[in-house]
Amino acid sequence: MQINIKILIFFNKFGILILTKLRKMNKLKVCFLWHQHQPYYKIENEFLLPWVLFHGTKDYFDLPEILYEYPNIKQTFNIVPSLSLQIQEYIEKKAKDKIQSLTLIPATELQDSDKEEIIKYFFACNYKNMIVPNRRYYELYEIQRRNDFTINEYQTQDWLDLQVLYNLVWFGYFSSKRNIVKRLLEKGRDYSESEKILLIDEQLEVLASINQQYIKLKSLGQVSLSCSPMYHPILPLIIDSKSVLENLPNNNLPRNIFQYPNDAQLQIENGIEYFKKSYNFIPMGMWPSEGSISNRTLDMFIQNNIKWAASDELVLNNSLSKSDGLDKYFPFKYKNNNGEVILFFRDHNLSDKIGFTYSNWNEKDAANDFINNLKNIRNSLISTYGDSILNEAVVSVILDGENCWEYYKDNGVPFLRELFNLLQNDEEIETELFDNIVVNNNINREINHIKAGSWINGNFSIWMGDKEDITAWELLYNARNILELQKSIISDEEYKEALQSILIAEGSDWFWWYGPEHPTELKPIFDSIFRHHLKKIYNILSIDCPKELEIPIWEYATNILSESKPIENNINSIFEQYGEYIYSSNEQTSMHQSGNILKYSKRIIEGNKLYLEIEFDSSIKDINNIVMQINVNNNNSEHIYNYILNYNK
Repeated sequence: MQINIKILIFFNKFGILILTKLRKMNKLKVCFLWHQHQPYYKIENEFLLPWVLFHGTKDYFDLPEILYEYPNIKQTFNIVPSLSLQIQEYIEKKAKDKIQSLTLIPATELQDSDKEEIIKYFFACNYKNMIVPNRRYYELYEIQRRNDFTINEYQTQDWLDLQVLYNLVWFGYFSSKRNIVKRLLEKGRDYSESEKILLIDEQLEVLASINQQYIKLKSLGQVSLSCSPMYHPILPLIIDSKSVLENLPNNNLPRNIFQYPNDAQLQIENGIEYFKKSYNFIPMGMWPSEGSISNRTLDMFIQNNIKWAASDELVLNNSLSKSDGLDKYFPFKYKNNNGEVILFFRDHNLSDKIGFTYSNWNEKDAANDFINNLKNIRNSLISTYGDSILNEAVVSVILDGENCWEYYKDNGVPFLRELFNLLQNDEEIETELFDNIVVNNNINREINHIKAGSWINGNFSIWMGDKEDITAWELLYNARNILELQKSIISDEEYKEALQSILIAEGSDWFWWYGPEHPTELKPIFDSIFRHHLKKIYNILSIDCPKELEIPIWEYATNILSESKPIENNINSIFEQYGEYIYSSNEQTSMHQSGNILKYSKRIIEGNKLYLEIEFDSSIKDINNIVMQINVNNNNSEHIYNYILNYNK
């Protein structure tokens, strides 16, 4: 604690009298929220993607573990119930993912089809930080990259080593210190089948320890826990999909408007109930999926006794008639006749620095830059409002708790150590919990209207903008509508089972990957999960499944659109929605960075030639080149062309 000493000196006939007045320096409060999230990957007895397990052994274990080193650092973890549910299903061995299944096959019994899949999936990780540092893994990677490589080139031991190493590199900085993992990493190669089984068992033991980490740290006063709606839906769009027009008045809408507020209510109730089952208490706060809020969403939070929620600064800016740029550093009360909910708004510059920028920096430089940004914020607040304003101000840093760390050295631990050490010892800054801010109730600002939006560009274009999104919403509406129409003629158990599939299909992640914004090779898997749950509705109702659910969404959307726009449909550029900055990399990503890079774009098609005129924002920084991707669909075949555009500042 820093003390200001004011010295008052008075001269009189007795000499000098010194009076002192002590005053505690106000600190700027910083609240971190790490959003732990995975969509529900399970179909029947298989998780179609392994990210619950892999991020569990790497990130969901590591991030809370580092806090034991820094007892004065406080952090909030937001747990999506669909993630917790899947962790529990892994622990109870109710299902396996594809990677687990391929790993468990003895190397001597691998079929050619198994080997092809292993080659396809077992190098899906960060090249720089997960492949290169492991000599044997890098050796196997280089072999399969050769143009003349065939699966026969790998010997039995190669396949066994690859099975082990792919699972090994998904242990984090701390979880890799566990005895069996450390031993296998040090061995490096020539693994046995029994060692492989021990490794698989260790993965589940790490998963089983995660909840206890949170509970212990909460007991120590370092951690608070919040949750999201059950299957991570965009609540405003579930309540009324016309809410997309509040920030995008010209946005396309489905023919049939999705309006199921009871589903949104159920997503909230089920999320809270599952959280209570997992942690034995009811959370005070809720991070709405993708920071998506609206007036009706907040009314539901109040109805469900949620004390605080958070979104992005862009949502606040869109909702205020005027702003001095510092409003985002204050919590706001949103009230209705039933009560109030406290709203926090994330600083997306600071949040995105951790999510996207600092992974390429020296750890000390990154930590110092973060602290300097906070000090600048503190100085701005004091110069505008006076020192006492720090009793009210809060800087909210909110980001995904798993996706960025594989881009950092040692899973981000060196950076977090530098940052937490500076924060813990700083005399002007302190970390705090969102729960504590609400309990202390030093909140003087109010807001009576929220313009519906999310933490990405302040709107919902990612989830309801492209023709694929619109098609998916149409198909979701059709399934939801027919279930309600048939409700009276099926049993309660059948209705409950069908509604569960609807709630899963309402999740944000399926729509995230539709459209051109987030290209990934895994798109067909996300699409198949979405369509599976819609088809399940018709199966339960004993109704013939619509033929459009038998083909990928993008194919169906293309066929529908081509009837009216055959030329436009042949060219699908990532610049189709001009003005929107799409963050991507050489690897598939579920992260998205705020900002704009395009001021203007124009397409002209003459015969078989495409002309693009593009003007970039002159203020953009840290870009050396830009990759333009063009997808050409012709006679049900797709060709992808990538062009590198040199960008001269």
